[in-house]
Amino acid sequence: MLTSTTRKALLFWLLLGVITSSLILRLDYASISQHREGLIRTLEQNLQKGLAHEAAVLQHAAHLADRYRPLPFHLQDHLYALLSLSTAVQQLYLMQRVEEPDVDAFLKQMRRRQPGYQLQGLSPMTLPPVSPDSGNPVHHPVILALSEGEVPTPWQPGTDPGLSPAHRAAVMSTPSADTPRYSQVYRLQQGGPGVSLYVPVGNSADLLGLTASLSDLLDTQDLPAGSVLNLVAGDKTFPVLTSPPDVTPLFYLPQSFSLQLDEQTWQLAYDYPVFWHQLSWGPQLLALVLNTLGSLLFLAWLRQREATTSCRQESQQVHQLQQHLQQHSQALQEQLNENQLLTHRILDIQERERRHLAQELHDELGQCLTAIRTDARMLLQDHPDPDSSVHQHAENIDSIAGHIYDVTYDLMHALRPTLLDDLGLVDALRELVGGGQLERQGIRVDLALKGALNEMGERYNITLYRLIQEALTNIQRHAQCRQVSLRLERLDIDTLDDRVELEISDNGQGFDPADQRHSRRFGLLGMQARVRALHGEFDLHSQPGEGTRISIRIPLVAAEVRGEARPSATESVVPPRLDANRQPA
Repeated sequence: MLTSTTRKALLFWLLLGVITSSLILRLDYASISQHREGLIRTLEQNLQKGLAHEAAVLQHAAHLADRYRPLPFHLQDHLYALLSLSTAVQQLYLMQRVEEPDVDAFLKQMRRRQPGYQLQGLSPMTLPPVSPDSGNPVHHPVILALSEGEVPTPWQPGTDPGLSPAHRAAVMSTPSADTPRYSQVYRLQQGGPGVSLYVPVGNSADLLGLTASLSDLLDTQDLPAGSVLNLVAGDKTFPVLTSPPDVTPLFYLPQSFSLQLDEQTWQLAYDYPVFWHQLSWGPQLLALVLNTLGSLLFLAWLRQREATTSCRQESQQVHQLQQHLQQHSQALQEQLNENQLLTHRILDIQERERRHLAQELHDELGQCLTAIRTDARMLLQDHPDPDSSVHQHAENIDSIAGHIYDVTYDLMHALRPTLLDDLGLVDALRELVGGGQLERQGIRVDLALKGALNEMGERYNITLYRLIQEALTNIQRHAQCRQVSLRLERLDIDTLDDRVELEISDNGQGFDPADQRHSRRFGLLGMQARVRALHGEFDLHSQPGEGTRISIRIPLVAAEVRGEARPSATESVVPPRLDANRQPA
């Protein structure tokens, strides 16, 4: 493992290396970017100059076409001479404007000069443009097409460039334009991008077109190997140059420029290749050596500094850790005390609410039921005939009122056990265990009560009663057992170790305490909260198939040690259960 001093020196070496390498790479990038921008400016100038040159050639050719129009052979010779002035010119072609009614006359005239001349490209799917003046369809057939060499050309005599979507707008706007009109960029038959320029021929209806190769206009011979050049026109991209390099480039630097022609915008996108040999490896190596020497000196200084300050830092850290531990321990203890006090308060409020509800049921509902039963008994005395309707209804009222009284008594007893206040904890527990519900389910309970259990305060009595009540309820619902052992014992009375111990075990199916579905049930959580509120200990032991055992230990002097007074027992708010057959007074 690297020490902190070594890591600092290594980070210093890395940081210094990154800074020096970044500076050298920035200089290399600036040099490469300058070369790239120079190339893109050259391409831009070549394209603009080439287009201007082709426009000038086309204007001169239009002047010759206007001059030698009556002499086709002389015109053809002069136009051939113009083709040699530019390597980018693929074709020169002369077109004549012909409206639909004049097509037949035009064909007869052309066939006298060129036997077999035919209009090409006409079909119902390709409609010619319409003249805005006459409303007739207009054709612009090629009457003369010249090209140099054996380069494939798109336009032959009889073809109509105006039928092509890429040329239609330029062809239709040329007669009224003062400058050459440009077609949309399209792919030439040899594969590269091309564009056509159109000018009117004098005052006639003829048009002169020129097809130029944009790849030749750009003159990409000076671009380095591996360069990628594309022409973007509208939503179409045309590859201009893709030269495979001898060595794979490290990465490409993109650059682009835009050119506005008529209503069109062309964008030339150039990806400049960067190779290993273009980077400054000599300065990088020198910087690495100097960086390493500086980092070694820095490491020696750090080690010397660490040796002089390590003892002081360790002592300060130990002192700080002790303070932090003490602060956290105090905070946790205060939080625990607050939680226990809050639990005390919640349980006291809960018991008072239960006592209040039981009192309300006794005072209000109990008296009303007694009055109802008294009236029913008086009706029975007034109408002794068992067959009379009044006698039968009175018996029903008395029976229903008695049932309601029994249910109310059970509810009051559940809210606040009578025997707990009247006779103490021992009799209350015996009544709870021997109530008959466990026996009806076939569960036998072995109850063992030892010590002065009736001499404890109300808070402990009600807590132990509720713990046992919740445990027996859980056993009835989930344990599926046949025998329960319940032991409650008070030990070491009148000593500081005065305590009460409760142990409840069964031979049921048990469960896995690590399973959150069982250990986080509200019954177990409530039992744990009650025990911890009295500073007690709660232990749960269970295994699937081996039953469950709960052990609880509650100190009885904790309240006195903290200076708190034990609450005293209060009188029962639930009256003794009346005999359902007793006649009311």
